[in-house]
Amino acid sequence: MKKLFFLLFGLFLSCPVFSQTTYYYPPGYFGLYNNQSTSARAQGMGFTTLTRAGIENSFYNPAAIGSSKAPIQAYANYANGHSYRPNSRYYFVGGAVRLKEKISVGLSYFNYQNPDPVWTTIIGGGTFDTDFFSQRAISILAAYELMEGLQVGLSANMMQENAVNGEKTNSDFIPSLGAQYQKGVKFFKSEKIRNQQFFGALSLSNFLFNGETNQEYQDWMSISYLPIILRLGTGYSFQLPLSSGLTSGKAYFRDGAQAVDLRLDLQFQDYLPGGPENNTDHELSTAFGVGAEAWFFERLAFRIGYFTEKGPSGIQSDGDIWVTGNRAGFSWGYGTLIPTYQLTDGKMPFDIEVNLVTGKQITSLNEEIYTHPSLFADDTFQFAFGLNLLWR
Repeated sequence: MKKLFFLLFGLFLSCPVFSQTTYYYPPGYFGLYNNQSTSARAQGMGFTTLTRAGIENSFYNPAAIGSSKAPIQAYANYANGHSYRPNSRYYFVGGAVRLKEKISVGLSYFNYQNPDPVWTTIIGGGTFDTDFFSQRAISILAAYELMEGLQVGLSANMMQENAVNGEKTNSDFIPSLGAQYQKGVKFFKSEKIRNQQFFGALSLSNFLFNGETNQEYQDWMSISYLPIILRLGTGYSFQLPLSSGLTSGKAYFRDGAQAVDLRLDLQFQDYLPGGPENNTDHELSTAFGVGAEAWFFERLAFRIGYFTEKGPSGIQSDGDIWVTGNRAGFSWGYGTLIPTYQLTDGKMPFDIEVNLVTGKQITSLNEEIYTHPSLFADDTFQFAFGLNLLWR
């Protein structure tokens, strides 16, 4: 491939004489687990998905479909870009229904695509050029309200990787467990601080601790780490009164609360030990995110967050230098709720929530020790779009 030739040529010119640069590939299904989120809203808040309600967050916590108050959930999300896989694209669609007062079920599809990839695929001792690389997860979900405010969820995730020109090379079944808890609190006694809520959540992906995935193509095979992921999260929200003559009585803002709703979320992620003998992949990909959100008059939202994920560092035992390291940086986003139910006098039985991320990517490229090829440095723009139908 032409891109690969120029990339390797650039690496050769940039390398020290007695060392080789190394770009880190995370373990199994990295495109789904380590890159962009299924939720533009959460991505703008430092990837804090765990305590959030709705099908859009169910890949990280299956209990999320039970926390939504909507009788029907429908969501679609698109994101693009990656530090050193610049053609990456991420697609997510999902829906859920409330069967009974305490039971919800859902179905989702998450797809990572990398057309015309920069890198070759290495399986066992074989190296294969490819024009299309993809990974996907089809998830069947169920959630149950165990007690007031406490949702528990279970998901069955059918994973597949097509690493050489769209041909299947991996296939795995990964079950996940999760819980979300919400409770009204009064951390602050002021009458102006209303509707205070506390959120707590946890999930365990791959709770059967099957830590190996077999990658096979033709007569080649390799065994790698299948992530076992623990996530913990907490959040706090409250409402402050706010009025404005610019919005009062306007059709778009009618029936919206004359207030600003504020929320803060924290999330921790850790890969647990497992997989092939002497595997150390679990020592990386530990992550932390924090995010804040403000909804004005229940119509306009602004978000900011910070995210950091542990990557490789230093010089390897064979003298190779890691030129990717920790993934860290700020994220931001914005959104709006379009009151289509109100604007159409109930003819459309749902409102539409639109969320966007537009800004610089959170990158893992280590530019202090290495000048990367322009193929990686030119496109640093991050775009994500989420569309949520909120049924009445």
